Amino acid sequence: MRIAFVNPNLAHDYDVDTPFDAPLPGSESAQVYLAIALAKRGHDVAVFSGTSRAPGKRRGVFQDRWAGNLSGAFDAVFLTSAADEIAGLRANLGDTPIWAWQHNVFVPGTEEEKALKNLKHPRDRIMCVSNWHAANYKAYGVDGERIDVLRNAIGPRFETLFEPGESIVLHKRTRAAFTSVPYKGLRQALSFFKTLHAARPELVLDVFSSFDFYPPNNLFRHQPSWMMLQTEAKLSPGVVYHGNVPQPQLAEALKKALLLFYPNVAAETSSIAVMEAMAAGCVVITTAMGALPETVGEHGILAPVVGNNIDPDAYIGAARAIAAAFADDDQTLAARLRKQVDWVTANYRWDIRAAECEALIKRPV
Repeated sequence: MRIAFVNPNLAHDYDVDTPFDAPLPGSESAQVYLAIALAKRGHDVAVFSGTSRAPGKRRGVFQDRWAGNLSGAFDAVFLTSAADEIAGLRANLGDTPIWAWQHNVFVPGTEEEKALKNLKHPRDRIMCVSNWHAANYKAYGVDGERIDVLRNAIGPRFETLFEPGESIVLHKRTRAAFTSVPYKGLRQALSFFKTLHAARPELVLDVFSSFDFYPPNNLFRHQPSWMMLQTEAKLSPGVVYHGNVPQPQLAEALKKALLLFYPNVAAETSSIAVMEAMAAGCVVITTAMGALPETVGEHGILAPVVGNNIDPDAYIGAARAIAAAFADDDQTLAARLRKQVDWVTANYRWDIRAAECEALIKRPV
């Protein structure tokens, strides 16, 4: 089959090599990894983005800068967070199925809302990344009959961090990590870690978080509140600020981290950051916001949230308990981590998602 992946944001200069060499947000990384996985299944796959590199085939995928339209016949087209582009593409694509591959929660009062609620062709589709995500869209009046769910997965480097049967806990150190974008809980993480660090001074919090991997036209990058938070992260005792780092470096850091310290305050639609931390053998301590319970399954610790307020005692208490178990060489912790890594690497891989995506494309109308 001939399959196209399109991100029309020309300000975002990335291509199929980028997530292997440099930091890249989750939705763009997912686009690239799925494209490569489908190419490995024998399909003719192309990615169109804001790349400044010359067109050509890399990692089995044709890559080119988006020029505003697609030429030739395609069996499927996936638009990354660009539902408003469907109508324009439809005129040139006949009956080709087009998926608006959404990654964020539904935002009412936008052009995207109009596009998602006014899909016309029977093969205009929406792709969500979790059951919670699909339910969120339906709750705002999006036609559920047009929604498909294709979950996210872990980056390839996270699939092979540990050998089968290898002890996970032997690689761990007294380190915690925050790896998501700042607005999803970095302020809370710094506040909670201050209390945790006073009780467990051996713990270090590594902050792998920034808005720098977003395109230059992203509004978050220029907010003064973010600059102040970044400064706080750099100056807080026991905290090491790294910013965004390439996937290989992040994977090696998380392999040594005991905790994913993620007091999330935003409704997650999936969370690749959580998936990858689980694959790296981190105990994920987060909240029951959005799709996070669905993502972690039986393998995370979810602190209660009342309104938008996380119970700090419950959150910090959970982190202290894991730190104590690690210090005491608790074998229950070792077994827990091995079970978690096995589960994630068996369920959250892009080759699995590629097979599921292929089935969606081949499904009768």
